[in-house]
Amino acid sequence: MRTRLAAAVAALTALAAAAGCSPGPPDEASRAARAFAAAWSSGELGSTVDPRTARAASRDVAADTKAVRARKTSVRPAGELTCLDSDQAAKLKADGKVCRQPLTVTHDLAGLGTWRYATTAQVREDDQGRWKVWWTPETFHPKLAAGTALRRERELPTRASILDRSGKPLTKQTPVVRVGVEPRRVEPDVTYAKLQQVLDIDPDALRRRAEAAGPTYFVDVLTLREPAYQKERARLDAIPGVVTREDIMSLGPSSSFARGVLGVVAPATADSLKGAGPLAMDSDAVGASGLQAAYQTRLAGTPGGRIDVVRTSGDQRVATVFSQTAKPGRPLRTTLDQDVQNAAEDAVAGQAKPTALVAVRAGTGEVLAAANGPGVTSYNRAFVGRYPPGSTFKVVSVSALLAGGLRPGDTVTCPATTSVGGKHFKNAYGFSLPDGPMTEAFAHSCNTTVVDRARDLDDGDLVAMAERFGIGTNWKLGLPAYSGSVPEPRDLVDRAAGMIGQGRVLMSPLGMALVAATVDAGRPYKPVLLPDVAPGGPAGDRLPAELVDQMRGLMRAVVATGSARQLDLPGPDVYAKTGTAEYGSDDPPRTHAWMIGYRGDIAFAVLVEDGGGGGKDAGPVARTFLRGINFVE
Repeated sequence: MRTRLAAAVAALTALAAAAGCSPGPPDEASRAARAFAAAWSSGELGSTVDPRTARAASRDVAADTKAVRARKTSVRPAGELTCLDSDQAAKLKADGKVCRQPLTVTHDLAGLGTWRYATTAQVREDDQGRWKVWWTPETFHPKLAAGTALRRERELPTRASILDRSGKPLTKQTPVVRVGVEPRRVEPDVTYAKLQQVLDIDPDALRRRAEAAGPTYFVDVLTLREPAYQKERARLDAIPGVVTREDIMSLGPSSSFARGVLGVVAPATADSLKGAGPLAMDSDAVGASGLQAAYQTRLAGTPGGRIDVVRTSGDQRVATVFSQTAKPGRPLRTTLDQDVQNAAEDAVAGQAKPTALVAVRAGTGEVLAAANGPGVTSYNRAFVGRYPPGSTFKVVSVSALLAGGLRPGDTVTCPATTSVGGKHFKNAYGFSLPDGPMTEAFAHSCNTTVVDRARDLDDGDLVAMAERFGIGTNWKLGLPAYSGSVPEPRDLVDRAAGMIGQGRVLMSPLGMALVAATVDAGRPYKPVLLPDVAPGGPAGDRLPAELVDQMRGLMRAVVATGSARQLDLPGPDVYAKTGTAEYGSDDPPRTHAWMIGYRGDIAFAVLVEDGGGGGKDAGPVARTFLRGINFVE
């Protein structure tokens, strides 16, 4: 029996030898293939490659990876390792046995995404019985060979437009000139000061960036629309080290038009790339603020590109091994109205101090305009600014008093000063009124009348009415925005201060526009800017009809006989409330100027930072805005 068993084993051994391989792939070969895959993934091939091909392997991996701009590479064994017979191994002039390991290679291509393909690693046994990968150009990709290389191309699709409420483009591809400096050609004592004179840039910040860059780098200074560049071209050409590049960028009708909302597209920076999506590159122009940044991937679309195998002599294409079609961006529709926005821009343009104007459709909450000025600024104070609302908040606090039983015709006092809980309060400019109806006190914005009535409310009444106006609602606008804060009063003094929009009450211009809109519509609405992405809807129940009618009468009196008489314009009636909001610790306190109101179905809010009085400083802005819109009676 043992004799027959030995004979059988000998026969099997002879068959295996004839096949040039052991009964199965050697464990050492499989381990070598797995080690190579892990080493390639890490970027360090190390000792996993046969020393006779190691130099070529390191060179090829570095060159090919750089050529395709692979940010990360993952290599995994795919399928079983198989071995060649002795004749096949002999043709390869191998010292010993030869096996093949199928691999799946996945590259994360900068700006293009994933490139995955199959290749094969040749694993050989050397004359000392050690298994290593024998590198050839085909190892990186099966279409590569001696005398070939990889070449990459990338194509950016046309950036989609941001649209107005009617579907018309607010942004479009516009010729621009990027003004920069080339550090090696700069004359430090001349260049930066001259650029400050011409372009109003920070010379010290530019100098630091230029000195940190390479001598031949293009260091961006400012991007100008073609007409603006031509206006300054001669002065710029005379400055040492200034260089320019022509480009195309997605821009609004003007540099200031709804800039805080639309945002800007600019050459990528480390900060703007963080939110630009995985396919953005440092060589791209990307959204840097506003909707252009928030919806960068949607608007930019998907880059296209290809990777070809080309001959190193003559650059002739041998094969295309990767191809991706560019996909255009998708337009983004907003609720902005170009005519209303233009009126808002005109209204804030002439201001000397930071000013914001917001207009909304009262019956829907749709944002029709948001202007921030004067000049060009990306800070959207219209949405995110947090300010004490001053007497404009009396629309809310007096609504709480009306809900508690106060009538517009009730007789009230309006002394120049009053004291509540030991705290002194006064009227703006120190005026007083004889005893008279609440309507008159409201029309002239009598602070003392309202703070004295704080005793008529419970601590939760003011907060509850603020909530009924939608204040503090969780908005989903598509951009950062502040819906306001009316904290529970700490004591009677805190409640009295809150009644006139002081103390700890804070609001944004958008929030106050929606307060006016609530009176107009009779119920609060959440703001809507992107109807296809973040629709709004009611922010609360309808207010009692009697209360709404009473507040409308009070706000009309402000315009007809009170502190906003300059808004008593021909055409449909205007309803408004002025506000002068104290802030800071100066004595006397500094003030912000407010005006809120509505006309027809358009509600608005104006804020002038450090602007003095509501009627005096915010009123002219509101007047210019209302006169710029065609209202139909």
